[in-house]
Amino acid sequence: MRSIIVGASLVALLFAVGCNLAPHQRNSVGGGGVPTATPTVENLVKYLNANAERLQPGQALNCTNVTIDVSAEAGQGGVSARMQCQPPRNFLMSGLALGSPMVDVGSNDKEFWFWSKQINPPYLYHCSYDDLAQGVKVPFPFQPEMAMTALGLARYDPTKQYTMKFANDKRGHKFIELTEQARSPDNRPIQKVTVFESTSATLPNPQVVAHILKDEQGKIICEARIRLAQVVGTNGPIIPKLIDFTWPEQKMKMTMRIENPTVIDMPPEKAADRFTRQHLHYQSVDLKTQQLDGGGLERAGATAPPVYRP
Repeated sequence: MRSIIVGASLVALLFAVGCNLAPHQRNSVGGGGVPTATPTVENLVKYLNANAERLQPGQALNCTNVTIDVSAEAGQGGVSARMQCQPPRNFLMSGLALGSPMVDVGSNDKEFWFWSKQINPPYLYHCSYDDLAQGVKVPFPFQPEMAMTALGLARYDPTKQYTMKFANDKRGHKFIELTEQARSPDNRPIQKVTVFESTSATLPNPQVVAHILKDEQGKIICEARIRLAQVVGTNGPIIPKLIDFTWPEQKMKMTMRIENPTVIDMPPEKAADRFTRQHLHYQSVDLKTQQLDGGGLERAGATAPPVYRP
């Protein structure tokens, strides 16, 4: 049961988190200045983008020491993982439990995929972004770009409409909320809220303290509280180090810690070979057709379509 919880939760973390874990303040990030010095929508967006641009074209983020602890009604568990990512959609993560492969999740500019030892049947499920846009159902509330935004590496469109307001918590502490009206992959309206500390923060304290995804009724889908931040190398991007996630409806909590991240070279030709599911030797299923790839159902001895069931 614990492995099932962690396996499903890791997939949720990578692709269901609608929370934008944006960069945190380190003096003047990317020359953008402290975002709260003159809190305007333009300055806040500029601040977020300045950090993402510290990962240069032809580079990727490499994290070989990632730990994830999960707590849910059914139990608790943990996983150790390795992760590589390159904006906008190149992403890989492999998770282990007690030294045994448990989860593989990835994406590139055309498709995303996931495998878990605890999924029954344990196929590698994949779906193209085109099929997703056409309404293919995914077994969790999928947000294609969230893996990058969760690491502070996604760009914010400065031409979009954002709103900004000051807010206080129950103790009277003041924050700044930057809200973007967006659409989910199934075309439903959602709100993405980035919460800034209203005064200057110094690492390892985060300048961006929380991110919240809400549905069209204003109900929280997911909330992320950032406890610690870190800079990658000397001039690399600032990414989260310690994050607490909460999914209220699922009554699930997760803590993710990233240690000793690095920036590595990843030119286009190398990325095309690296960020692919072809290196994973599992029987695969297309989520659109719900059929096994390369030989139909008989290849796996199945008698019914391999519908994903976590």
